[in-house]
Amino acid sequence: MAAARSGRLSLTARFSASVALVIVACAMLYLAWLSLTSDAFMQDKALAEARTLNVEMKAAWAYIDQVQDAINYDSTGRFDFKGVYCSVAGKDIAQKFTAQSEGYVIRYARDNPRSSTDQPDEFESKAIELFEATEETERFGMEDRGGESFFRYVSRIDISRNCLACHGEPAGEYDLTGFRKEGMQMGDLAGVTSISIPMSRYEGEMSARTAQSLAFFLCLTAAVVAVVRLMLRRWVTAPLMQANAQLKNENEAKSNILAMVSHELRTPLSSIMAYADILASSPNVRTEEEKGYVEEIKESGMVLLDMVNNVIDTARFEAGRFEFVEEEVDLVDVVEIVRAAVEPAASRKGVSLSFGIEREMPIVRSDSQALRIVLANLLGNAVKFTDEGGSVELSAHYDRSEGRLSVAVSDTGCGIPEHELARVFDRFVQADAARERNAMGSGLGLALSKSLVTALGGSISVESVVGCGSRFDFVVPAPSVEEASEEEA
Repeated sequence: MAAARSGRLSLTARFSASVALVIVACAMLYLAWLSLTSDAFMQDKALAEARTLNVEMKAAWAYIDQVQDAINYDSTGRFDFKGVYCSVAGKDIAQKFTAQSEGYVIRYARDNPRSSTDQPDEFESKAIELFEATEETERFGMEDRGGESFFRYVSRIDISRNCLACHGEPAGEYDLTGFRKEGMQMGDLAGVTSISIPMSRYEGEMSARTAQSLAFFLCLTAAVVAVVRLMLRRWVTAPLMQANAQLKNENEAKSNILAMVSHELRTPLSSIMAYADILASSPNVRTEEEKGYVEEIKESGMVLLDMVNNVIDTARFEAGRFEFVEEEVDLVDVVEIVRAAVEPAASRKGVSLSFGIEREMPIVRSDSQALRIVLANLLGNAVKFTDEGGSVELSAHYDRSEGRLSVAVSDTGCGIPEHELARVFDRFVQADAARERNAMGSGLGLALSKSLVTALGGSISVESVVGCGSRFDFVVPAPSVEEASEEEA
């Protein structure tokens, strides 16, 4: 129970840490996105405001232009110039707006101005050049002044009908205000309206908006995480803990069975085999029938012992308790051990054994126990499924260029049907021909052999023809001791 609780807490902690990292990453990406879009958003708002102010200033200018005659003529129709005209009224309105709006500046500028206050700055000069060369009517952009950002907007002012009285023809003649006329015509560029908007107010609004958006994002994320965590605990964690507990119980049961098979079956079988050997070597005279019984006991005991060993080794491998030890291996010694175990059965069946190991087979680094189990299973199967008069051959070759050990076990037995070849290395599977012959076996030998060869980094394959025999080949990486020593040096 404590282990399950610890596992649950560990899973929950890992999930919480992972979610926290994801939230932080998403928050950073969200802030980066807001930062990238906030400048464009603020400039769009400033542009909309500047255009609105420009329309209002033009409306005031147009109104003065419209009532110019009413201002400068009295009720009798006599001209009485009051000194109020479009430019003066527009500038006065702009100055009053600028004085009442902190940081805002609205002014008028033109080339060759009549007043020094109308001299254009660099931004306004570029706008005037643009308007004279093209049909553009506005120019805008950002400008930095002493570390403070301003949005600049410049709009075109064209000569209208009433403007001609002061700026029209003939050029050089004095107008009502005492300035010389410029000789302009309708539609010419009279000047520009220039508007500067401080961005500090927008930046403050954007900071507040960003904080609100981030807070909403975090709250929404927290709610989603809480729901996901609840669902994970109910539908994933709890079933996993239950399955884990079940697997643990099954593993304990498997371990108990493994111990029972090892101690309660293998030990008595070993004793039976020992007593059978004593009976076989006893000097007492026995009939042929009695000798046959003793041999039957030994053969059946050997089969059962092989089955028990395969069951134990398979269980150890699946439980992760099969320890692979890389050591110096003399393949000839391993083959001799396997030959001693298999040869009695082959002799009783009248099956000839032959071993072809190349003369210069080096000492290699591998796991001798795993190789012994694989060879014993392959040779045992070959003898088991070969009739009297048949033969079983083991050949071994070492590829020095690749550092690989190749072993082949072939027989002249019953063979395996083609449709069974794909399943021959599965657990608890025996070929149809073997079943028809009532061959005894656990169905684990070839499966265990493939598992061990794969664990050693190699591969195993089979070729077979029914009625002609089978050939099993396996290859495992096995550097020679000499090469390993040279590499270390």
